Amino acid sequence: MATTLHDFQNRISKLNDDFLWYSDKKAPATTAQIQQYETENSLAFSDDIKEFLLTYGTAILEVVAPIWPRPNEGDVVPNWEFGYGFFIYGLSSGTDAIEWMQYAAPKSKEGISGQLIFKKSGNLYRAYAHQQAILIEDGIYDSETTVFDGNFYDFLIAEINILESDYQEYIARY
Repeated sequence: MATTLHDFQNRISKLNDDFLWYSDKKAPATTAQIQQYETENSLAFSDDIKEFLLTYGTAILEVVAPIWPRPNEGDVVPNWEFGYGFFIYGLSSGTDAIEWMQYAAPKSKEGISGQLIFKKSGNLYRAYAHQQAILIEDGIYDSETTVFDGNFYDFLIAEINILESDYQEYIARY
């Protein structure tokens, strides 16, 4: 059985108060916006991505800064310590939407193409929607990609699990 929006919402609700969940839920994408974006960019989003856009638009999940202070530019720390959260890019119908969280033109180069839908903080890795699949680009841009085995909600729940595990490791160390 496929993982659903309800499963995702359940997982978010189980996080403790050290996590901040922000979305454009009050002004998510509209069906017309999604259709226009797909047409203008020759894309076809999967039904689960469309459902997420219609429910949340864009979203950020991160461990709050007092618990996991943000490394300063130039700090020398293990890569995973930059991974205090993630960004889910999308579309929003609100006038006060965070501009950099809105979809930009899809990436189309040798190696990977598709719409950027996700980025781990610290630019540790990114995920793209491409032909009904989720492609994960790890490390530096244009590096090797892998196809995620599951739908968008499976991917997001897996990322929440990773973030929560990293949070627990961070708390244990510091």
